[in-house]
Amino acid sequence: MPKEWDVFISHASEDKDDFVRPLAQALAQLGVKVWYDEFTLVVGDSLSRSIDRGLTASTYGIVIISPSFIEKKWPERELRGLVAREIEEEQKVILPIWLGVTKDQVLEFSPPLADTIAIRTEGMSAEEISLGLLKTIRPDIYKEHDRAELETMVNGEALKYLQDELENVKYELSEYRCPHCQAPLTERIEVEPEPDIGGGGLVEDFECGYSLIDGAPRSLCPCDPEYPKLEEYEFVKVAQPVENGGFYGVEMRPLTARAKNLRFQIEYAATEEEARQRLTSRYERRARPWRG
Repeated sequence: MPKEWDVFISHASEDKDDFVRPLAQALAQLGVKVWYDEFTLVVGDSLSRSIDRGLTASTYGIVIISPSFIEKKWPERELRGLVAREIEEEQKVILPIWLGVTKDQVLEFSPPLADTIAIRTEGMSAEEISLGLLKTIRPDIYKEHDRAELETMVNGEALKYLQDELENVKYELSEYRCPHCQAPLTERIEVEPEPDIGGGGLVEDFECGYSLIDGAPRSLCPCDPEYPKLEEYEFVKVAQPVENGGFYGVEMRPLTARAKNLRFQIEYAATEEEARQRLTSRYERRARPWRG
């Protein structure tokens, strides 16, 4: 049955900052699924239950044997769990790493571990050790990439390259998005100038209502801080043309300079109040932010 994690890291807390954390991060960057307390535990987890689950749900167990590890009881408990699995499953589970210890120290602590081929950390970085472990932990990843590619992955350069590419794509796509709310471009057309009047140009319309002509705003986005408020208009009753059958007409007249950038047609209704309500509803629909 497939395991939830590729590897469990058993270590003493004193070794976390200088060695264990860089090793866990290097393995993760190579695509290894690592059970490591900083990656896996969340607030409210029972430490003992989570570690027990990590021990049983990981294919391998990396054991960082250091002077601090040898002195502590908690890592020794984890080691016993890995040894029990190795005996029961009759296959290699424990991958020992000797961190600042001699063979005599390991032999005194655990004779079986002293006989197990281990990685010694002298003169090696966590990144180099992670590449050595990868061949055993995830041979599929190891075979899929050449050494140069693996070194790029473990140093985080591959992730940085992808992040840079993503930023470039975002930049290239930015012209197709409203700069205020990221609403997509819906139409881009070239409008011919009218005889004796001129005008025309490249018109770009966005889903939020934002619109440009030759790069200059002709209609504002509701998320633009310069979008006028309803209070920046006054409702004014206007005379009714005969063809409107005596209906009341009401218009919204701008009170501020920026309100002049957002115009509304006169609204006609059976009553003045109804015409005002229709204009208010029209404003609220246009002022509603784009939600995607």
